[in-house]
Amino acid sequence: MRSIIRNIGGAAMVEMAMVTPVLIVLGLGTFEFGNYFYNHHIVTTGIRDAARYLARFDDPIAQSAQGRQLAVTGEIAGGQQRIAWWNAVDVSVSLRNIANPIDPNTGERPYRGRDPLSIVQVGTNVNYGGLGFLSVLGLGASMNITVTHEERVIGE
Repeated sequence: MRSIIRNIGGAAMVEMAMVTPVLIVLGLGTFEFGNYFYNHHIVTTGIRDAARYLARFDDPIAQSAQGRQLAVTGEIAGGQQRIAWWNAVDVSVSLRNIANPIDPNTGERPYRGRDPLSIVQVGTNVNYGGLGFLSVLGLGASMNITVTHEERVIGE
């Protein structure tokens, strides 16, 4: 019995059997979160492109369909989607006005530009379904990607 207890011949195999599941979960998690952050970056880039494009028009709402296509495909006329599960209907475009009156003491406006200032806001809220590892990691079936970007309308 003493010789069996002191025998270390199978120790490496036992250690590897204990460490392997942890390494697999760590690797899958790294891959899944890397893919999530990559997709978040693509969505953020599209939303920012659309907001900058729409800010160049006097009436951004009239051009919102083109802005949505630009966000999702990278082209105004449409094309191949940046991400297969992200569609133009997932993109919202809104416009709000901010008062920019002339200050009676200084004769200047608080912000450069006209009164009122128009701000175009482009946003999206989509579910990232993942590669299938989210549920294995115990994080549920999907995570949300929520992005908004605002630009001051400068017109043509």
